[in-house]
Amino acid sequence: MAGECPSTCCAGWSIRVDEEALERFDALPESDLKEDILQHIQKKQDGYYFMNRPDGSCMMLDPDGLCRIQRNSREEMLCITCRKFPRLAGRVQQDYWMSMAASCPVTAGYLWTKTVGWYMTDGEISQEIDWTELPYDKERKEWLEWFMDSLRKQSEAAPDSMEESVHFLWNMYQRMYDLMEGCLELLASSPELSYLEGSFDYFEKDYGAAEIISQMMTFQENFRGKLREFTKNYMLYRVYSRCLEFPEESSQKCLFTVAGELFLFYILRFSRYHTIHRDDLPSVVAEINWMYRFCVHSKRRSDQFTSLLKDKFKKLEYLAEIIIRIS
Repeated sequence: MAGECPSTCCAGWSIRVDEEALERFDALPESDLKEDILQHIQKKQDGYYFMNRPDGSCMMLDPDGLCRIQRNSREEMLCITCRKFPRLAGRVQQDYWMSMAASCPVTAGYLWTKTVGWYMTDGEISQEIDWTELPYDKERKEWLEWFMDSLRKQSEAAPDSMEESVHFLWNMYQRMYDLMEGCLELLASSPELSYLEGSFDYFEKDYGAAEIISQMMTFQENFRGKLREFTKNYMLYRVYSRCLEFPEESSQKCLFTVAGELFLFYILRFSRYHTIHRDDLPSVVAEINWMYRFCVHSKRRSDQFTSLLKDKFKKLEYLAEIIIRIS
C-alpha cells in the first residue's frame, strides 16, 4: 500500500535502530542522506531510536507517507523494525512461526471482518490447521479452551433479567472509566502517540446513570455479534503473537495483557460510537490500530498497561468474565 496506506507504521512509537543498521548508516558515503539519517537518531538508555516529530511521526517520514531512507536507497538499508513490519516471527523448536501486527490496517480489518485461520507449509504445500495445533503451552491452551467454551455458552444462554443487565452494565461502565483514567495518564507520558479523536471523550461528559445505562445497552445491542467474533479472533491471534514475541513471558501476564487490550478496544469503540457517531470499517480499523500502538509498540508502556490492569481488576478471571458477558 506504501503511501496509500490509511495509517502509517512510521508514527505513534519510537522506532528502535539496531546496531547493524546503525553501522550501515555510519558506513554510507558522505552525502545529504547520511547526514539526514544520523542527525535524526538519538541515543536513549536502552539503545538508539529515530526521533519523532511533535505529531508522533518518525523524522524520516515524508509528507507523502514514504520513508526517505527507502526512497533514496533500498529496503536492505532499513533497520530490522522497519524491514519486518508488520510481520512477527519466532522459532518454536524446529518450526518457524509467523503472525502480523494489528497496527497494520490490513491486519486490523481482517480481524474485524474475517475468521482468523492458520496454515502450515513446508515451502511447497500449505494446509490449514486448527488453533489447538498452535505452539501454546499447556496453561495458555487450557485457558483459551475455557474462554472459547465460555463465549459459546454465553451466546446460547437465556438473556439476563433487566435487573441483572443494569447491574452488569453499570459495573462495566465503572471499570471502563477506571481504566480510561489510567490510560490517559500513560498517554500523557507518551508524546510520540497522538490522541485518537473521540477515544475517551464520552467519559468527560456529564451523563446521568440512566442515560449511561441506556447508551451501554444500545452499544451492546448494535455490536454484540461483531464483538463476539472479534473477541474470538483477537484472543487467539494475540496470545499466539505474544508467544512469538515474548517466549519467556508467564502465561498469566500474557493472558492478562491480551484481555486488557480487548477491553481497551471496547472502551474506544463505545466512546467513539457515542461521540463521533461512526461505526464504519475505517473507523473501527483506526481504533484497533491505535489500541495496538498504545498497548504493544512501547515495551515501557506495555508493562505499565499490564500493571494498570492488575491494579484495576486484581484477577484475570474477573476481567475475562466482563469480556465474555459483553461479547
